[in-house]
Amino acid sequence: MSVNPWKTIESRYIHSDRWLTLRADRCLTPEGITIEPYYVIEAREWVHIFAINKQSEVLITRQYRHGAGVICYELPCGEVEETDTSVVEAAKRELLEETGCSSAHFELAGSSFANPARQSNRIYTFICYDAATLREPSPDENEVLDFKFIRLDELFELINNGTFSQSLHLGSVLLALHRMKATKYF
Repeated sequence: MSVNPWKTIESRYIHSDRWLTLRADRCLTPEGITIEPYYVIEAREWVHIFAINKQSEVLITRQYRHGAGVICYELPCGEVEETDTSVVEAAKRELLEETGCSSAHFELAGSSFANPARQSNRIYTFICYDAATLREPSPDENEVLDFKFIRLDELFELINNGTFSQSLHLGSVLLALHRMKATKYF
């Protein structure tokens, strides 16, 4: 059996603002079945930063996430803004804004879809080597977060106890560690 894409016959926008763009599509499958409406969330591209310092400690953030009503640990992250010239520039900007940290060495570990069944955007995961504090953070007005460098075994403990549990960030940790193993960093 071959897998083929659906054909979009019609699209209409249900809602669009700075937080959410929701589109309803009328689709036709290769088997001739009409699916209507099929909702798609259009979102900006995202960046995740796996920042490590000279001691091989990983930089994590801790913040409240209203959708699930939880405070959780994550990687520094954010949206690619219209003013960003590239995804790596967005990663550098987000890391500096959220933590005041940066480095001269950013490497793309890979990219993945956030949720290709319902969302249009990709996540670009960057490794930031030799991250260091350059200045005070300047997070967005809706962000209140803590950050710290921790050992890799401590990160795994946070994953094991469920406090570093955002699945998209878990995927980015995997991409970064896989890339770093390939380059024999760890």
